Amino acid sequence: MGGARDNRTGGPWFRVRIGQRLVLSFVLLVMLVVGGSGYVLYHMTLTSLQRQLRAQLLGAAGLVAQSLHGDVLRRLRAGDEAYPLHQRLTARLTDARSVVGAARIAVFDPAGRALLDTEPGWPIGREYPQLAIRDRAEMQRVLAGQPTCSVLFYEQGVPYMTGYAPIYLGDEVVAAVGVDIGAGFVDTIRLFGRSVLAFAALGALVTVGLALWLARTITRPVQALVRAAQAIGRGNLQVAVVAPSRDELGYLGETMDEMRRQLVARDAQLRQMLAGVAHEIRNPLGGIEIYAGLIASDLPESDPRRTHIHKVIEEVRKLNGVITEFLDFARPRPPSPRLVATAHLVDQARFLLAPEMEKARIELQCDVPPDLEVFVDPQQLQRALFNLMKNGVQAMRQGGALAVTARADGEQVVIAITDTGVGMGPEVMARLFEPFFTTREKGSGLGMAIVSRILEENRGSIEMHSEEGQGTTCRVRLPRRPAADLPAEAA
Repeated sequence: MGGARDNRTGGPWFRVRIGQRLVLSFVLLVMLVVGGSGYVLYHMTLTSLQRQLRAQLLGAAGLVAQSLHGDVLRRLRAGDEAYPLHQRLTARLTDARSVVGAARIAVFDPAGRALLDTEPGWPIGREYPQLAIRDRAEMQRVLAGQPTCSVLFYEQGVPYMTGYAPIYLGDEVVAAVGVDIGAGFVDTIRLFGRSVLAFAALGALVTVGLALWLARTITRPVQALVRAAQAIGRGNLQVAVVAPSRDELGYLGETMDEMRRQLVARDAQLRQMLAGVAHEIRNPLGGIEIYAGLIASDLPESDPRRTHIHKVIEEVRKLNGVITEFLDFARPRPPSPRLVATAHLVDQARFLLAPEMEKARIELQCDVPPDLEVFVDPQQLQRALFNLMKNGVQAMRQGGALAVTARADGEQVVIAITDTGVGMGPEVMARLFEPFFTTREKGSGLGMAIVSRILEENRGSIEMHSEEGQGTTCRVRLPRRPAADLPAEAA
């Protein structure tokens, strides 16, 4: 955490980054274009090749059917395989198979029983199971006199399609021929489909790389502007807004920097005016305190008016303390950090608060290693710890316990201050670091704002956790060494 407070709830951690959306959009676009066009091309090619194969099958089946005579086929009976007629017809089918490049040619009767077959050992009268199961619809069409083709099927892992044609005797269909041709194009189409997928995957990878590069060129200036806006929101107006871009983002950066300069000028005017008003008020207050002291010294010890005069002096001093806070807020002193023991800072704050804690019956529990050091401005951090511990004391008017612990956490020291007081609700927590915001009848409302600024200027941060009726815990993180001594990624 680089800031002085915990503003993560509802922040950009729960939003999708522009770079992520850009990469996702590019990848989806490429997958849609490449994958979609490849899918359409794949199916168009497959449909076209299947159409060509169907035409080839119908032509081959028709030619074979025309070369056979229905009256001859009708006379074939089981056991005729050894007769010359059957052998000549089978040889004719075998020659036709070689001519058309078929894997198998079969002739069968209307009942689906074999008459002729180029497959060796297939007897007359043997049924073809596929005609009654797989190609039942094709069988019905071919017996109705309509040449047709089967769907694509696989046999021993090889794709095939079958073309059917009727064989007539007069006007009667007495037999049909089936021609099986291997659909070798299917393997080619599969290879084509895998190539499309591989090309789409490669395109997606290239697109991711390109999108990441584009995202960085876009998001880097955006991130620079976000950091600048966060710094301005925290009140750091000294760092110029730089957006390394010559497009609209660069123009936005220039506009933000102009806004920053105007805020600096207005802030300087307000601080000067506030300091002037504070001085004008402080001078009369000094005179009131002096004259009130003189009046009190002139009155006898037993005079009850002395008590009233001392009340006036006490209220003047309180008002003078408020003015001091105004001046500190209006004209902050730059920190002069050095290594200092954390226990020393806590002890100083504890010493100043001891009378108030004793009066409120508050038990202080400290667990701070004596050798644990932080690199801060001692005077500023002592004041910040004093304010935080005092807030805890003021939240426990009926007594309680205030615990202060410290531990090392990498390159930081974490100081936790926990009280058992009344706690704070979400509405108060949301405005806790706003200048002039207070829940007490007395007070300037600048204490937590000053704490926030002190911690930020000393490269520290603060996290507040509180619930009404459950007390409050604030965790202060402080650097253990100068920024120049830190590794590049830690600094």
